[in-house]
Amino acid sequence: MSSADEITLRDLYLVLRRNSRLVIGLPVILVLLTLIGSLLWPKTYTSQVVVSLSLSNQSSQGLLNNLPSLAGLAQGFVDLQQTKLLANQLGVDDPTRFYKARFDEKRGLLFLTAQGRTAAEAGERAERILQVARSYLERNLLEGAQANLRATQTQARLDLRAAQDGLKGIQAQLKIAPDRAVSDATIAAGLEARGNDPQTARASNPAYTSLSLDESRLRSQIAQLEARITTLTDFLKQPEAIGQLVSQALLVQVLVPPAEPLRPSFPRPLLFTVVAGVLGLLLGVIWAFVAEAVKPQPVLEPHRSELEVR
Repeated sequence: MSSADEITLRDLYLVLRRNSRLVIGLPVILVLLTLIGSLLWPKTYTSQVVVSLSLSNQSSQGLLNNLPSLAGLAQGFVDLQQTKLLANQLGVDDPTRFYKARFDEKRGLLFLTAQGRTAAEAGERAERILQVARSYLERNLLEGAQANLRATQTQARLDLRAAQDGLKGIQAQLKIAPDRAVSDATIAAGLEARGNDPQTARASNPAYTSLSLDESRLRSQIAQLEARITTLTDFLKQPEAIGQLVSQALLVQVLVPPAEPLRPSFPRPLLFTVVAGVLGLLLGVIWAFVAEAVKPQPVLEPHRSELEVR
């Protein structure tokens, strides 16, 4: 390639100079349009709430055992954003237009975001979604606690039935067992060697004594099971008390409370105007070079000496 075909900085400058109106005019137009549009566009304010979720280690009668995981419940609330259930609780047709929720499982943080046309509206909506999220978690934990209570009650009734059947069998054996017998040192030593209680082994009638002790043990077990069933039954009739216990166990720490933002999150006139100016300048320069490249070049007439030779 000859030196005449090389592009110099002067050539680039001349191209930009010939298309100066385009290079300067396009950014100016985009800046003005963006600035006017940003100022006229309805403002949107955003308020974000950050919540730390955890469960206390204290439990009562296994009430908080085998509950749904807190991470699963939080993610379940995030997935409810596009459901009618959450829409009814938040009082909007489409919750995704004004609300967003995200759960960070590694840190155990729930991020709740609310938008509004004014700062006050954004703050109110942030407070509303926080209350809805807290109620959702407490309600599901309450249902899990009630299910645990019912399962514990059912198991206690099964244990009570088994203990009552065992007591009936022992009482039937006691009716036919002799209440007196001659103590035998050999039998007593053998029973002690097999791990029986020494007092029972040395009794005048070890079999009768052992059955009597088993009867007492079963009677005590039945009394304890009956008392436990009564307590669980009464507790199940008090959902407010269970709910209070769940509320105390569920630790919802609001790290960033709902607040009214100082500035709108959208639009941002200054940022948008700068971006429009840079983009317009870039497009103007590219357009200038493309227009210069596709412009037809003038046909040069042959030199006079060349004509004389011909």
